[in-house]
Amino acid sequence: MLFDRIKGQESAVRILARALESGRMPTTFLFTGPSGCGRMGTALALAASFNCENSALACGSCQSCRLHISNSHPDLVIVRPPEGKRVIVIEQIRTLIERAYLMPLMGTTSTFIVDGAHLMNPNAANALLKTLEEPPATSRFILIAPDRDSVLPTVSSRCRILAFRPLSRSVMEALLEAEGIDKKRAALLASMARGSMARGLEYHREEIPERMAQEFGPLSSLHEAGPGRLLDLAKGWGKNRTEALKITELMAQWYRDILVLSEGAPREQLIHSSHLATLRTLAEELGSASLSMILESIEDAREDLENNTNVELTMDNLLFRLRKFGRTGQGNTLSREGF
Repeated sequence: MLFDRIKGQESAVRILARALESGRMPTTFLFTGPSGCGRMGTALALAASFNCENSALACGSCQSCRLHISNSHPDLVIVRPPEGKRVIVIEQIRTLIERAYLMPLMGTTSTFIVDGAHLMNPNAANALLKTLEEPPATSRFILIAPDRDSVLPTVSSRCRILAFRPLSRSVMEALLEAEGIDKKRAALLASMARGSMARGLEYHREEIPERMAQEFGPLSSLHEAGPGRLLDLAKGWGKNRTEALKITELMAQWYRDILVLSEGAPREQLIHSSHLATLRTLAEELGSASLSMILESIEDAREDLENNTNVELTMDNLLFRLRKFGRTGQGNTLSREGF
């Protein structure tokens, strides 16, 4: 059974299995949750179930199921932003709608998966509304987005919402070990990836733990650095948007660990427990209020980076803010005067 391959999402799988076996299946779903937690795999298993040749739940072995698994079934359409683009445009949705009103080519049901429904521009989202409201009898729609609020209310209100949760550390570790990753590294990747298998595998391929370990030194002394050193770090960390997002992710993990220790939580909750001594020292120096402001500043910087602001300037401003908060615990004055 294809649904047996979905790990850590027992509640979502159980809901879908009951609907398939009872024959009371909504025509449109909105799958919400973090990237890499099983939303797409579940969407493909559901699409395969609609046309499975052997059972109500996709068997995984018939020709139809195999074609769905490989994304090559003629009745399966997946819509994503075009290569090099960040949005799904109205032309893509118009093509989807035209196809939805045609009869299935091989099975009994055509399934349309919008992978990144939150990336539809307003025109594209509005173009889809009527089809979601009155879908063709032989078509099913699965929209995938981070959360309900990331899509237009007029879209989400026409969908049955199914929430997927981040994968637990234990599930992540088992899945990573199944990929041939040794136990110690799998544990570190699982703690860093925040419930996303896709992120964990990406970190492994790009050797992120090793690359990021080089940055722990600068991070641990950030609050004592002078303006020149901060500008040098901002220049190095702000070379491109991708690297800046990765370093701010590391910053968030680093200061989250410090906050965990400052609140008296056990070591087992740390992501980077191998740096316990340094983290503990910083936890004694930085108060909870200051750490909360630091984490908020990092999140603000990440949003700016994702919205195409100047990368080096964003990192520049962030580092001066972190130094300010780390030294004083006060965040009201954000000018560099006095540094």
